[in-house]
Amino acid sequence: MTKMRTFMGLIIAAVIIYAGLWHTTGFKAEKETAAMFAKWRDKGLRVEHGKIKLSGFPYRMVITVDGLHVRTRDDGLNFGAESVMAVSHLWTPGHWVADARNITLKAADEAIVAKDGTLRGSYRLHDNGQTMIVIDSGSTDDFELLKAPGLESPTTLKSWQLFFRTEAEHEANASGLYEDRFLDFKITAEGNSNKFETIGGIMGPIVKDWTANQLGAWRDAGGLLELDNFSLTSTDGSITGNASLTLDERFQLLGSASLKVSAPEAAASSLDALGLGKLGASIKATGEADLSLMMQMGSLSLDGQEILPLKPLIKD
Repeated sequence: MTKMRTFMGLIIAAVIIYAGLWHTTGFKAEKETAAMFAKWRDKGLRVEHGKIKLSGFPYRMVITVDGLHVRTRDDGLNFGAESVMAVSHLWTPGHWVADARNITLKAADEAIVAKDGTLRGSYRLHDNGQTMIVIDSGSTDDFELLKAPGLESPTTLKSWQLFFRTEAEHEANASGLYEDRFLDFKITAEGNSNKFETIGGIMGPIVKDWTANQLGAWRDAGGLLELDNFSLTSTDGSITGNASLTLDERFQLLGSASLKVSAPEAAASSLDALGLGKLGASIKATGEADLSLMMQMGSLSLDGQEILPLKPLIKD
């Protein structure tokens, strides 16, 4: 009987300790979420949200934010969600998984506009300070890209994923023409019959807002968006290649891409399905396997032939 009482006492003590730890950690996470939004405001972001709520005891820590809306002071990024729910556990304090509902996204002075019913994200902070962020479409297939450079009509996707990796600190490279990358990324997207994938990174000073001063400083310091490789594949053909992009004095895309085309007719059909019919038609017309894309002086050209104009990524 004494052993049983001791055993039961230990169980009760463990439950009390666990409950105390859960609530202490949970309330801390709740306060840190509010503090994070305050820091975003201090850095110049406009942040609006409803209630921040803690739930999930005893198994999970769940922080729910209603009506989250985050945007830069200029129109670099504008994100809105009906609700965002972030989940973690006592034993994984550096790993959070988030789920957002009814999302709208506008970027690059509304050059890019998208919406999705569900968005899922994972945030992991490693011991060396490196941050890994993964974002995907969850289990739904209702993502719709409404606007993008070169896009002629809205396009939908069955699934998509974004992978981001950043270092703890970004140090400027004073010895070379280009700075080190401050962000590495991987993007995958799948439509009804096509799949797109690219790996790349962004080098140069970190862009903190979508303004002429910030983008000009990034460009003038050797800022570069690199697509190390990309591919658009279907059952009948594919387009693969790589690209390097920056901005010109008018904040229009400036750079080049090398393409290798398998089955030009099938590749053109894939591009047309993604709302890039003019580019697809031009590739089909050349009939060549190796092609060069140029973006300069406000236009996109294929092997020297202008295909379509390129608008500035920032409004005057």
